Amino acid sequence: MRGAVSWLCAPSVQFLPCRFKKYYPSWKTPFILDDFQTFTQSSPSSYEEWNREWKRSDLPRALQSFDISRLPSHLKKRLRPTKDFFVESSPVESTLDYKRRLFGEYGFISGVDPSILFVDPEVASFESSLGQATERPIEEVLEEAKQAKAAFDELVNERIKNVKSNMKKMPELIEKHEFQKSKQHSISEVEEQKRRAILEEARDRFGYYLDPRDPKFIKLKQEIEEREKLAKKQQKKANR
Repeated sequence: MRGAVSWLCAPSVQFLPCRFKKYYPSWKTPFILDDFQTFTQSSPSSYEEWNREWKRSDLPRALQSFDISRLPSHLKKRLRPTKDFFVESSPVESTLDYKRRLFGEYGFISGVDPSILFVDPEVASFESSLGQATERPIEEVLEEAKQAKAAFDELVNERIKNVKSNMKKMPELIEKHEFQKSKQHSISEVEEQKRRAILEEARDRFGYYLDPRDPKFIKLKQEIEEREKLAKKQQKKANR
């Protein structure tokens, strides 16, 4: 196919380069088109796209077949810009950064005034004063880092000393903890025996076991506590 196209495009005297038609996957053209498919196709026709590209290439009809760059029209305009290419068409193109880039690529052809591309003196003075206020000498920064490291080392050493001193007290603390634990266990055992004794006395008095939240049980418990207090007082008087 390519050989046939080259033979058709080339003159009889010598071979000249010619442009083969591009085809993108989005350009779907069936082999056979009826009237319904022609009017309802969702993708553009490849033949129509070829004709549009050649019209946008700004080349004479006789030279369109020799356009072998295969570049889209918007990229061709970048290579050979015209006055229409530099007309602002979007808000982005009116920004200072875009104009700086445009002048850097195309120079005075872009029509950009280079005097507006320089930094505003007020902005430059503000940035310089801000840098002087925020930047510090390297000696001051190093001294501050040295002091921070010394303070951190001192804190670490203090914690190590506390850990060592606490480790020395560890046997005494363990012994104290075991004593308190055994004492608490003995107290809980005494309280459990006392509670069981009160339950047994309540059963003997009422004939059944009472709930510890029952008002009768609470009243009986208060009576037993008063009786024990009175017995302790009498014991103290007898010991005197």
